[in-house]
Order: sequence, then C-alpha cells, then structure tokens
Amino acid sequence: MTQESLTRPITFLLAKWYGYVFSAMFILYGGVKIILGVLDRDYSDMSQSVIFLIAGAIMITVSFAFRDLKRWGWYGLVALNGIVVLLVLFSLGETLNLVFLVLSGAVLGALFAPPTKTQIFG
Repeated sequence: MTQESLTRPITFLLAKWYGYVFSAMFILYGGVKIILGVLDRDYSDMSQSVIFLIAGAIMITVSFAFRDLKRWGWYGLVALNGIVVLLVLFSLGETLNLVFLVLSGAVLGALFAPPTKTQIFG
C-alpha cells in the first residue's frame, strides 16, 4: 500500500469498496448465469446474463476511475447509487430492496461528504 492510499478519508474508502462489491455482484451473477445456461443448454435468458456482465464491467470501470481520483468516476458512482435508490423506492415490497436502499443511501452520503469531495475535486 502506498502512503497516499493510507491517507484517504474513510468516506472515500467506503464508497470505493462499495463500488467494487456492487460491480462484482453483477459480474459474478452474469458470469455464473452464462456458464449454467451453456451447461444446461438453456439459452433463453442468455441476453439478460450478458447485460448483467456488461453492466458489471462498466461499474467496475467507474469504480477504478473513482479510485484513481477521476472526476467522471465520482459522477458515475453518484449516478449508479442514485439509480439504485430510485429503483428501490419504486419497489419497496421486498426486504432485500430495503438493504440496498440503506447501503446506497449511505454511500451517496459518503460520496457527498466534504472529505470525499475534497479528495476528488481538490
């Protein structure tokens, strides 16, 4: 670990790691669904699995840009978590959705926290 990465604020690290974990979920889900579809010779949901895989790749790219202090990475994480919050607000029936609402709301708060904004925008 470099000295620079040790001095980053906790809100920055929280947003960064949430971006990694959230995108990894999409990549794993899409990849496993593709593999299971090929093994079962069931190609009916293959397009949805590829979309999850591509979305995960885009999200991990945004997370890496955020880690490298690119402004578009910050904007991308704000947009991603904002979309999650909006989608969950329209479907509050499931308990898992409430977990995503709380986590994404906390990460939005961390992204808009002054230490994180200072780290990205100077």
